[in-house]
Amino acid sequence: MVHEDYWIINKMDYPHSIHSVAKHRRFSSREEAEAYLLRRFKNVVKAEPQYIGGRFFQDETETVFQSTKSYMRGVPRGERVPVLYAIHHCVFDHYPYDADVLELNDSTIRTMKEAYRQIRIAEIYAGHVEWVMSGDDGEDTVRERLKEDLVAFEKEYASKDWTDFHNDFDEYDEWFEEEISCRHSLWM
Repeated sequence: MVHEDYWIINKMDYPHSIHSVAKHRRFSSREEAEAYLLRRFKNVVKAEPQYIGGRFFQDETETVFQSTKSYMRGVPRGERVPVLYAIHHCVFDHYPYDADVLELNDSTIRTMKEAYRQIRIAEIYAGHVEWVMSGDDGEDTVRERLKEDLVAFEKEYASKDWTDFHNDFDEYDEWFEEEISCRHSLWM
């Protein structure tokens, strides 16, 4: 957990779509972030005045850079807006852009964790029912495989780091890519 101010580099390659350049990378100063950006991306310069300010980034204090070679996609026809980079100052104990964030009590968090657990168990059962109904698994082996999967899930659940939500997204992305490629091959 970070308990001090830090800087990150945001990239905008579509209007209204901002993402981090160096995933999970934090810089101790604006200068360090700027040096990293200019070293990593050779075709980046300080942004022209029309790209600085509220039109693209909400925080007026961000240092903005622009690409000299790459342009945003999804802009109106005839308009060429360069890919923009902003060095954003993250203040400890403050949410970005004064966002409202839920402050949940421990009881609510426990309830949500249990709901997550029940949903995952239902997902495991549904998968096994689907396998039996499609003929991919037999009645004689479904109980054994179901037990194995439930034991594996309980181990995963017990060791889950609830403070690191990025791992969940990475796992989902991997699953999603597999699912899409599998379905795509079925359609062909």
